[in-house]
Amino acid sequence: MKNNSENNKTLIILCVIAVALVAVIIFFIASGTNKTVDKDVTIADDEPVAPDSIDAAAEETTDGVIDLNVTPVEANDQLYTDIDNLMTAYMSYYETNYTAGKTVSVYGFMYNAETNLPVEINEITENVPEELKDANLLYIRPGDFEVCQNSEYDVDITSSQLTPFISVLTDKGYYVTSSENKGGMLTKDDYRSLIMRYNCTHGEIRTPEKTSDTYKKIMEAVSQSWNTDKTIDIKYIGCDDMFAVVVANLVEEPLDIREFLLQQSGNVWSVKSKDLAKHRNVKQYVNELHPNMDLNILPFYDLANYNDFRTDLFGYYDQITASKELGVNKEDTPAVYCMYSDNFIYYEFAQGKKVVGHVDNGVLTFYKVDSTDEAVALMSSFTDKPPVFIIKFSQ
Repeated sequence: MKNNSENNKTLIILCVIAVALVAVIIFFIASGTNKTVDKDVTIADDEPVAPDSIDAAAEETTDGVIDLNVTPVEANDQLYTDIDNLMTAYMSYYETNYTAGKTVSVYGFMYNAETNLPVEINEITENVPEELKDANLLYIRPGDFEVCQNSEYDVDITSSQLTPFISVLTDKGYYVTSSENKGGMLTKDDYRSLIMRYNCTHGEIRTPEKTSDTYKKIMEAVSQSWNTDKTIDIKYIGCDDMFAVVVANLVEEPLDIREFLLQQSGNVWSVKSKDLAKHRNVKQYVNELHPNMDLNILPFYDLANYNDFRTDLFGYYDQITASKELGVNKEDTPAVYCMYSDNFIYYEFAQGKKVVGHVDNGVLTFYKVDSTDEAVALMSSFTDKPPVFIIKFSQ
């Protein structure tokens, strides 16, 4: 009986993992991928972007976000000393991980950008006093304390930089402090209001249909920002009801690839940034500007981490046309579209004929594909995160 039970548990776990992997693959296929900082690639320059000023949160539930029912601890000198010691450890953690691009704010709490999990106190120090076991590691803007109308605090509310804070529920209220600010006691309502300024739930995350009003308005904003008559090929588009991210290039100029961040106000979408492709730590960069944005809208890659973009690769035409399996004749060349990155080449020839090339241990092999989905599946069979952004998605 014990073996059967263990086998059943194992089967259930494997099923859950399989379902999760399928979901990730589906979302990834609906996305794209791209590149950045090579000298071959054209990337638009942005004007410096100021961080968002976050409007006061609407009445939202904090269930599952803030535990407002923990047992208060006594506010005394020893508690403040212990918090100062914890703050020192927290700042050391922050400084190391910020440089590595791993710090993001999710609902006002410090999260690891790589694991998408909240940072626990035992990750920053081994010695956690009992009265601090329920402390919160916040990552918020001092300026957002302005929402706290019924509390006493000593914080520079002119600062818009995300800053590590610690909060502890005491018998006098929520004690919130940082290394730069003495902080102070917040009421329960003020503390809730402060955290809810980082509400990142703005409707379902989705890939809008091309025929939808949302898609048309997002693409209108992107087209106006790009200001080109050439064909824009969408590699990825994801949005909720407030933010959107678009990755695209030009069919006629494949190396001109850009990643846009848009925000909706009322019924109008506007481009907030068009230079995401420059940043190797896109999550951290976007989070600093828009800490109330759901980072799951971003594609599963940082374009700047891909290398060696090329196009107009004519030298392989003889190899391709010599293969009967590929079905490409000399009359079908030159390619309508070609792009290379990270050991993959994608060609689209006349009559819609598509070929994917893959370099493995220095050997380049070409494969016939009949659709973009088939191209994505083939590339994904070779590596976990292929540069599927090289594929031409527009038909």
